[in-house]
Amino acid sequence: ILIVCQTTEQSNMHLHASIGLVALVTSSTNLNCGSFSALAFTPIGTQSKCIKTRRSTSRVVGFSSSLNSDSKDAQEDKYDTAELMASEMEQARLSNQYARYSHDDWLRHRASDRFFANLFKFDKSPIVKNLLDEAAILAVICVGIILWNELLIEGWTDLNEVHHEAPLADLLPSALTFKLALPTEPFFLCGGPLGLLLVFRNDCSFGRYKDAFHHWEVACSSLGNMILMAASSGTSNVEGVKQLSAASWAVVRTLQHEVSGGFDTTYAEDLKKNMPDEQQVQRLLSARNKLHRSHYDVHRAVDAFSEDISNLDKRTIINTFNNVATACAECERLYMTPIPLLYTRHTLKFLTLWMAFMPFAFYDVFATSWNHTGMIPAICIICFLFFGIEEIAVSLEEPFSILPLNELVEEFQENAQETIEWMEEEHQAFTKEAPMGIEIKV
Repeated sequence: ILIVCQTTEQSNMHLHASIGLVALVTSSTNLNCGSFSALAFTPIGTQSKCIKTRRSTSRVVGFSSSLNSDSKDAQEDKYDTAELMASEMEQARLSNQYARYSHDDWLRHRASDRFFANLFKFDKSPIVKNLLDEAAILAVICVGIILWNELLIEGWTDLNEVHHEAPLADLLPSALTFKLALPTEPFFLCGGPLGLLLVFRNDCSFGRYKDAFHHWEVACSSLGNMILMAASSGTSNVEGVKQLSAASWAVVRTLQHEVSGGFDTTYAEDLKKNMPDEQQVQRLLSARNKLHRSHYDVHRAVDAFSEDISNLDKRTIINTFNNVATACAECERLYMTPIPLLYTRHTLKFLTLWMAFMPFAFYDVFATSWNHTGMIPAICIICFLFFGIEEIAVSLEEPFSILPLNELVEEFQENAQETIEWMEEEHQAFTKEAPMGIEIKV
């Protein structure tokens, strides 16, 4: 794609070929530069290598913007973000974060009675709570269909199973006395494509969740390895390692702040509490790009004791930090770039229309039940099943609010403090065991 896009200046034929080729691969999510939306929108914190010349790719970018035209509608929608953050759905999302499993948790997780144990825990399911409104609307549609058909068209049956004629059949003209029912064949025909859309949607969302956790662990483990390498490199500059540890913790805490949005309200307080240099804290808080500033502070911390370590050790530390910068950029990309709205909204519209018209097809299916009332619980169950799949995809699409970031940041801080304590203990032990008359440089 990159080669074809860069040859658009030479011939209009190449331009048409590139547009057609890009149109064929818009569903791909494994391009070298990320998803196709990266061509149209360059995420903050990442440097897209796809757009090398403005002139050669401007038309392709314009074409992709038409594919993502729904994003403008999303920006025009007005919501009270404070009200949404305080909603029961978001609070339930925060309270059902990813939890690390122990041995006992795994035993309970694969217990033989897990099927029935989880079947009736509706009150603890956030998916069920979030879909009560949709289930209620579908139940009202079912009730309206039953009342229309039985009061105006077919009649109704009492508790003694005595059939009565439609009492309101003569109130409407004959042109309006039609039965509200649909055949089931169109729903079977549309069920396959809808299932594929939902499967691909959940697969993309779970991939984002998996990538977010992976990049976050890469950032934490790489920073931890930097501190270990600095502490075990033979240097006696304990204060320099402490500064590197504080700057590394600031990177992790700032990354958490950047991907948490308005839910993170203690960022400034945590920096002032855990970082010894107040001026460094003020510079970080006043920076336009706080994450980039925290990267700068790490490089300064490495230079502070670079004279005490070899150039090879310093180069190794810098190369390790490059992995951290890449992981941070990937986390920012995942947070700022959703799955293309064209795909998400089409799937949601497809599913909504499919579920909204299904009660009309269920009316004749439940003809043997009393006044067709069996369709009401059946529709509600199907609503929870199918809308629940979409709800899971939405929950996983932005994974950072369900990841235990607080625990990961605290664990990183504890590991860094233990590393410094080990270094101080070894340095004190070496000082005590040194022979008399030998000068120890500190």
